[in-house]
Amino acid sequence: MDPPSPILSFEDVTIESGPLHETGMWNISFALQPGELLLVRVEPEHARLPLADAAVGVAVPTQGRVAFLGEDWQAMSADHAAAQRGRTGRVFDDGGWVNNLNVDENIVLAQRHHTARSEEEILDEALDLARLFGLPGLPRGRPGSTRRLDLQKAACVRAFLGHPQLVLLERPTRGVYADLIAPLVNVVQAARRRGAAVLWTTDDQQVWSNRGLRATTRAKMFGSQLHLMEPEP
Repeated sequence: MDPPSPILSFEDVTIESGPLHETGMWNISFALQPGELLLVRVEPEHARLPLADAAVGVAVPTQGRVAFLGEDWQAMSADHAAAQRGRTGRVFDDGGWVNNLNVDENIVLAQRHHTARSEEEILDEALDLARLFGLPGLPRGRPGSTRRLDLQKAACVRAFLGHPQLVLLERPTRGVYADLIAPLVNVVQAARRRGAAVLWTTDDQQVWSNRGLRATTRAKMFGSQLHLMEPEP
């Protein structure tokens, strides 16, 4: 019997820098199986790294292949790719908020769009996640008027809503490490136990040295290249 396909795989992927991504990536290869966590150390100046965009098929490789659940993103139809993105969750490096919607509307938007779940079911799960992150409920103000800590917690609620199979965390604790790291690690580990794969990027030494993450693999971005590190004993 053939082994199952990785949840996410990069095969010799090169993406050149451009207006949307200030830093390119060259010849990157790795694979994430269910339950695995890849922790990537990036430099603070990597403001627009295409790693997460490539992982969800938004950034198109100039060379190589990115596959989700064994399927090349670029070989999927537009409708199928959109449906598959509904099986991913993400904390965006730049926030990723729709500014003319309230935060609570932003949180449930993808689930409303990609699934046939009832409104009640979506909201119940979102409220459960909000409590895990220390929120009394879903923030209802506009993103621009919501305090940073609450907005980052809301971003984590949005990322894990719907039990995604792939979770992309782009510097999720930046500026709020002390208040967010414990609940975030707990939710990450619960997702991994359910079989999700997690790709976490950070420029924070506290995150990088936190053994509670129990990363399966660690890597560092040096310029445009990803260097996988030897597994820890």
